[in-house]
Amino acid sequence: MNLVFIEDEDLLRKSLAYFLRSHGHEVMEFDNGADAIVYIHKNHENIDLIITDLNLPFAGGKQVLHSSNPYKRIKKIVLTSYSMESNELEVFDLGGDDFIAKPFSPQVLLKRIDKLFSSM
Repeated sequence: MNLVFIEDEDLLRKSLAYFLRSHGHEVMEFDNGADAIVYIHKNHENIDLIITDLNLPFAGGKQVLHSSNPYKRIKKIVLTSYSMESNELEVFDLGGDDFIAKPFSPQVLLKRIDKLFSSM
């Protein structure tokens, strides 16, 4: 599966990208939303999943969700430390398919990815 992972915390991004790659996923990493949005628009036909943080430099996770909405087949998971109900509801209203509060287990993320794609 080809996925875009957007996280500005370097250690989390690199370790989770390594974990996902070790489970057979192709991962394109970004540390800000603006660069990710450009990449998504140019490569949307080859992207299966976007995993994004909400609080990102240059363009936040909400902007990433909004800009990727025209590409209906791309699934979207939001990872965030802002686990308030209002944020979670807004993520779903913006087209997010799942919401995972930090801290989280990489194994749980993997299960949620599997579940998201097994329902297709």
